[in-house]
Amino acid sequence: MICVYTNEEYCKSYTELIEILKCFSKSDLMKIPQSILKRYFRDRDTNYSFHYNPELDMEQQNVSKLTQILLANLYINYWASEEERKYLQNKDLQELEQIEKQKQKDYNIETIFNNRKKHSYNDNFETKSLVPISNKENIFKKIFYTIKHFLKLT
Repeated sequence: MICVYTNEEYCKSYTELIEILKCFSKSDLMKIPQSILKRYFRDRDTNYSFHYNPELDMEQQNVSKLTQILLANLYINYWASEEERKYLQNKDLQELEQIEKQKQKDYNIETIFNNRKKHSYNDNFETKSLVPISNKENIFKKIFYTIKHFLKLT
């Protein structure tokens, strides 16, 4: 499922991520490009206060989903071994395939047409009742439009 996050959510997540990264070793932080770290510091929410305790799980500390995604991306791109990257990519591909199969099942054309046939309109409905009703204008409107038309021509 695709989620769209606001700029505020990103700023708060950058603040949370910086606090979490403070618990990492310097050697792990050196693997992250400086441009990315600078962006996190530049775009963080300075008014948002977050304190991370490394002894507790992330779920217990109410770390946002976006922060978890950002941290996972850092792990995949900079800290994971080649084997772990391949494993995670394969897992992602399998999940995407499952989603696509579910979509194909849900939006199968034959199924959609069969459902339409089941929910067809009442056959006893008379088409004669579909005669359009004439829109009668009263005499005042006709006079008004005639005068209006005449004044535009002259």
